[in-house]
Amino acid sequence: MKTIPLAFIASWLVLALALLSPAKAEATGAPAGGPYVPTPHAIVERMLTLAKVGPGDYLIDLGSGDGRLAIAAVELHKARGAAGIEIDASLVRQAAGHAKVAGLSDRVTFIAGDLFAANVEKATVVTLYLLPQILGQVEAKLRRELRPGARIVSHDYPLPHWKPEEVVTFETAEKVPISGTPRTVLYLYRVPERK
Repeated sequence: MKTIPLAFIASWLVLALALLSPAKAEATGAPAGGPYVPTPHAIVERMLTLAKVGPGDYLIDLGSGDGRLAIAAVELHKARGAAGIEIDASLVRQAAGHAKVAGLSDRVTFIAGDLFAANVEKATVVTLYLLPQILGQVEAKLRRELRPGARIVSHDYPLPHWKPEEVVTFETAEKVPISGTPRTVLYLYRVPERK
């Protein structure tokens, strides 16, 4: 009997969830943004470097999972603050615990809730790793709420209507167990001036 590799099963699960509409995802209990998939640390670093996160920045991570992106923005890139928005309350508790252990609870916060209801106006940088079927809605929200010049880094899936300022493609072995492929694409956007 032939066994099926876990990475193959995981990549099919991600694909199946990607094909769900937000309404179907809600009906099945799956989050519309996708299942929790931790962003490998090598990709976290590349996302933050691509956005040029620094001391003047406030980062918001949409779908923040275990909090690693928000924490790294403050701890490693010296951002003045960061927040993570995550629908799974158990992951929010886990992320808050990580921030506390790192001694960053005063500058990194995590909020349990729907990313569409979250206020992102104070962000100078937004990071996301969300499934493509909701990115049109995410893009509209970011255009409405973010100040011109704010940077957005999307992991693997492009925003549907904005032209990226930069696209970075690379491979990392850390990603293979998650998606079955080492390939990663990061898209950097800048919020345009309002007309």
